Amino acid sequence: MHSISRSKILLDFYLFGFIICGYANYFLFELAPENWSVSISGGFAIIASLLAWLLICSFCSLSSLSLGYSLARIPKTYQAILALPLMFAIMELARSYLFAIMAYGPHGKLSPNFNWGSVAVPASGTPLVFVSRLVGFFGLTIFVIVINICIYSLATRYYRVRSFAALSVVFCLTYMSWSAGVHVTSPELTVKAVHVGSTQGLKDWNKASWPEAGTDLLVLPEYSEILKNPNYIEIMSRLSDTGLAVTTIRDKGSPEGTNRLIYINNKGEIVNHQDKTFLIPTGEYLPYSLQMTFRLIGKQKSSQDFKYTQQQTNGKIDEYPFSGGSFRVGALACSGVSALNEYKRLSREDADILVNSASLSFLAPRSHYHVYARNMARFHAVSNNKPFVQASRSGESYRITNQGVITYL
Repeated sequence: MHSISRSKILLDFYLFGFIICGYANYFLFELAPENWSVSISGGFAIIASLLAWLLICSFCSLSSLSLGYSLARIPKTYQAILALPLMFAIMELARSYLFAIMAYGPHGKLSPNFNWGSVAVPASGTPLVFVSRLVGFFGLTIFVIVINICIYSLATRYYRVRSFAALSVVFCLTYMSWSAGVHVTSPELTVKAVHVGSTQGLKDWNKASWPEAGTDLLVLPEYSEILKNPNYIEIMSRLSDTGLAVTTIRDKGSPEGTNRLIYINNKGEIVNHQDKTFLIPTGEYLPYSLQMTFRLIGKQKSSQDFKYTQQQTNGKIDEYPFSGGSFRVGALACSGVSALNEYKRLSREDADILVNSASLSFLAPRSHYHVYARNMARFHAVSNNKPFVQASRSGESYRITNQGVITYL
């Protein structure tokens, strides 16, 4: 490394970061503007996506630049290699905050919940995810980098014994972490999750697909419109005595309205409601960076249209587990699956089952985001040792056991 000029190292690391960010945020080109309330169409739909993509990649790649700068200052190559796993995880954390800064806007959060591009995300789709029970999300990144260093060492025949030893430790910790979930028991529940298409709702729900009598938990997509179904009371009566249905509604129009998570009992009564706290940029609020860019290119009207058709207000109280009597549900709406610590907090507050009520109709059917969301859902299920259920409008709906086994609906 030290035979290469520092400027070349910094450029290489910055370009590396840009490529990673570019691929991770490719889903910005997979939006389906025809499903939005605000009119973004034609050439401007492409320009808006491209501008957002360039802003994110250019700004977030600064974290990779700082990684290259830090490694270049370490005098010995082997010392840089030893420091790389921890420094890489710190770089990913910094990138998450940089994304939060870029994505900040009305009712947004400066939190490490934007981890597109983290190696911990694809790792969550592998058996290595079990280690997250011990080391968490960014600890999972450290393990991924350690494995890659060991594989490289074995391929180049350097430090083979130490590499085998390190890989053996990783294998043992993974097995031990997997074993920690084998005998974990959850309440015996009858659960039904309902998937609908991007333009569908449950105002006209085919009776053949209603939940069976005695259903304990009915998970419905975001904005399912179940309250408008003429057979609403009859459908809810199929829940068990302590059963609950979970979905979301808009409590009022934009920009003051909230995305309200509601719990319904077997009498059709809304027995609890919680306003969504973690809003998604460009979906429920428009980042200041994008508002400024639209202003510069003379598209202020798009910002105003967004404000009065899609913008939401975030809840002031964190979501919390709710119980109908015999089990506790820890539910979040849609983009809550991206939040690193919210499901962990709900688990610590004794939620028995984790739930996501989602609407992904603003994305193309085979968007890269769906893969990201699925891996994050698997991370939440495994790291918290709790079953996870997602019901979605478009996208994917599934159940995941605490051991990471996915059943698609």
